[in-house]
Amino acid sequence: MIRPEMRVNQLLDEHPELLGVLIEASPAFAKLKNPLLRRTMPRLVTLAQAARIGGLEPSALVERLNRALGVEASREEASVGHESKLGTPPPEWLASPLGFHLDVRPILAAGGEPFGAIMAAAREVAPGQRLCLEAPFEPLPLYRVMQRKGFVAWCEQEGPEHYRVHFLRRLEQGAEGRVARTLSEADWASYADEVWVEANLEPPLPMMRVLEALARLEPGQRLLVHHVRRPVHLLARLEQDGHPYALRELGPGRVELLIEKAS
Repeated sequence: MIRPEMRVNQLLDEHPELLGVLIEASPAFAKLKNPLLRRTMPRLVTLAQAARIGGLEPSALVERLNRALGVEASREEASVGHESKLGTPPPEWLASPLGFHLDVRPILAAGGEPFGAIMAAAREVAPGQRLCLEAPFEPLPLYRVMQRKGFVAWCEQEGPEHYRVHFLRRLEQGAEGRVARTLSEADWASYADEVWVEANLEPPLPMMRVLEALARLEPGQRLLVHHVRRPVHLLARLEQDGHPYALRELGPGRVELLIEKAS
């Protein structure tokens, strides 16, 4: 069953026949006919976000897509997803000191992945300070990740493809306290095990392989992962579970990830 939190690129990879359904639902999706835009723009966009960009109710779009696949989903089921912060009253903490300002729109426009930059920026924000994020859409899945790191969020829309999201790090650090540091260049010198992720592995097998290998290690030991791409969902899981890591991109199809098992 298709749900609002599903990424547009995942939808079109699994069901390319639904491209016509999207375009029929809103002319705003016609740009997805362009193969280049189809590879870049939808990478982080969920169906809920795409629906709002196209002027549609997320539940209505998801219901329409499921119906095209012959799957009946109730409105209640289709509306399950991440809660929007748009339209909510501005919080008092909006006047808190700015700790970091990050505009991810150029990164996304170039086909890049901004998750690492956002996580690095979050680490620079002290308790009681704000991270201000400029994005082309409301980053609903990011709210849950940041909440686990001790942040609360509020979002305002500045234009058709301009959203400003404010994240306040609460004075009580919460889950962020588990990620005390990132790994340094010297840490790459030693590791207890290695994992190779092949290009033909279907999700979620790459993540499962890495997490199983990490589970076999003792706290403080490190795992070196040879990957073919930047593993966005795995990085979010490592942040969630408090495992320090470092990543380096060696070239097309060559990414190395060093993970240290947390206590």
